[in-house]
Amino acid sequence: MKNRTKTLALAGSALLLVAGVSAGGAEAASATPTSKRAPAACFDVLHSYSKPSGYGYYPTNGTRLTTTSRCADINISPRAGAYIAVCFHPSSGSEYCNGYTWAPANQYTVVASGVRDGTQFYFAFRSTAASSGGWAA
Repeated sequence: MKNRTKTLALAGSALLLVAGVSAGGAEAASATPTSKRAPAACFDVLHSYSKPSGYGYYPTNGTRLTTTSRCADINISPRAGAYIAVCFHPSSGSEYCNGYTWAPANQYTVVASGVRDGTQFYFAFRSTAASSGGWAA
């Protein structure tokens, strides 16, 4: 009887340990920003943004953002869903913007893909309502 109780206790402990590890793994995976095409290293450095009401672009002070070697894409996660485009400022040639992409709330969305390292850009919003969230590029 003692051996049977010990065996059941050990089996129960093993099941709890496996369940705990599985749950912990799933929890950690959901806490990391995701994108269908962006590597995990892209999200190692996240930037926040805050666009005030009345502006259709970010940054609003005339500066530009710059892509890095961490990401092949430009990703954004607004706190409220929004249509967002990326406008590029090439070192030679005219400034241009891609089409608007719907970016759902609180998830990273690729708004420009295959962008070269060191490219200057800014975000263009279809709405002039205030917007905040995060981006990675």
